[in-house]
Amino acid sequence: MRASRKNGADLQRAMLIFAFAAVSFWTLVVLQWYFTGEIAPVLLIAYGPASIGGSVAFFIALPRQRRTFGRRIVLIITGSFLVGIAFASRRGNMQIEGLFFGLLTSLSLPVILHYGIAKIFGPLVMGRIWCGWACWYSMVYDLLPYKSGDRLISPRSGWLRYAHFGLSLALVLGLWFVFGYRDGALGETGQHWFFVGLLLYHLIGVGLAIALHDNRAFCKYLCPIAVPLKTVSRYSLLKLKGEQTLCAACQTQVCIKVCPMNIRIPDYVLDSKRVLSTECTLCLECMNTCPDDALKLAFGFDVGGDERLDVQLPAATSGQS
Repeated sequence: MRASRKNGADLQRAMLIFAFAAVSFWTLVVLQWYFTGEIAPVLLIAYGPASIGGSVAFFIALPRQRRTFGRRIVLIITGSFLVGIAFASRRGNMQIEGLFFGLLTSLSLPVILHYGIAKIFGPLVMGRIWCGWACWYSMVYDLLPYKSGDRLISPRSGWLRYAHFGLSLALVLGLWFVFGYRDGALGETGQHWFFVGLLLYHLIGVGLAIALHDNRAFCKYLCPIAVPLKTVSRYSLLKLKGEQTLCAACQTQVCIKVCPMNIRIPDYVLDSKRVLSTECTLCLECMNTCPDDALKLAFGFDVGGDERLDVQLPAATSGQS
């Protein structure tokens, strides 16, 4: 009964916040339309706050055991909204190469703003929440049947992401300084680059997920955007924290079994630490499935980078789908 009342109160607060945000936003929408006469961009932007806010409230209202489904709804809506904005507004190349071209071209390009908010300054507060709740690649990968990878090839395989990042940077620098190519950030060429990269990363990510039975294989081994995200999220104020006594009594270790990034969460809790792994995407799968309600989100300051990852999950979860 107490939990039911708490859920109801949480939902009411979420809906009040959402209602205030919606009224404020639609006021700006009407003013924008009145003064400019443009309605298409307004409608596109309006889709975001309405649908994202509604889906987050829906997630909060769900029972904990159903929140995996709720987060995927938020991820699909947010990811499709952001990629839709990128194409409809013709903002150019939002791939990591677009950022490099943008830094060489101008400090005022939309791609720099996007990376600054979502991948540099945002993670200082909320870690890799982009990966768990907004990524337009993850929204596809998480629809695949391998909800938690049944094995991690090796924690050291993450160096491939840094190699990918370095190759992308080398490609841009070579095109810029050797061939005098300047069109990789904006315009029609930037849009084409973004579309081809989007398609290619989706194909590679889905292929890796099927080959390794792991939805997040691309995120663990190849995603170049993880490089700045991991670097900055070490200093994130928001991290997972656990109750040591409750965790010590748990024999199921279900939090490890459901973690899409193979993080050994109890290791941190039993050492009286917050979860300091920079692989954590704040997807909250562990928190929502913990049988003792031992995990929560907490603000604080500690330096992350202490990676405790499962190379092989318990045999009982092997082949889980």
